[in-house]
Amino acid sequence: MISSGTLHVISTELTVGMFSLSGIAFLLCLINKGPISREPVAHWALFFGLLATPMAIITGIKASSGGELSNPLLANKVLLSMTALGLAIGVIIRNRRGGRVDAVHSILGLSSVGLMLVTASLGGEYSRRESLLFFLPKETVPIFPMWAIIFISILGILLISKSAIEHRS
Repeated sequence: MISSGTLHVISTELTVGMFSLSGIAFLLCLINKGPISREPVAHWALFFGLLATPMAIITGIKASSGGELSNPLLANKVLLSMTALGLAIGVIIRNRRGGRVDAVHSILGLSSVGLMLVTASLGGEYSRRESLLFFLPKETVPIFPMWAIIFISILGILLISKSAIEHRS
């Protein structure tokens, strides 16, 4: 039987790898350089990163010492990964509906990738006390304040409602 820690490492590497590939392709889309296949690569890598993310979250919660989100750093990881998931889903849907891959689209894709990579770096901070984000304070945990969570939730509900009203058939 494979431990949840090993499964978490595998799913995290898959997620980070796919999001990194997508980020490179979105960067090429933003600067209009590279092969013509950069747009499909960006979106397919983002899609497969989306498929791997839930497994990384579930195995990460199972692999944590408490088995739950008792640590604020883990709660931040879930919030950041969910925000990255939302942005990535929006980018994928826009692409599937025939949206143009312009600068805004590429920046949203890069934002999703950036949030996911920050999430992965916070995981390294939690498990090994090492992170690429050396400038974050080590004594405090960068947790989302309650007002930000409420604001983002209300904004999300408003955007979904607006979209549902505009796209009624």
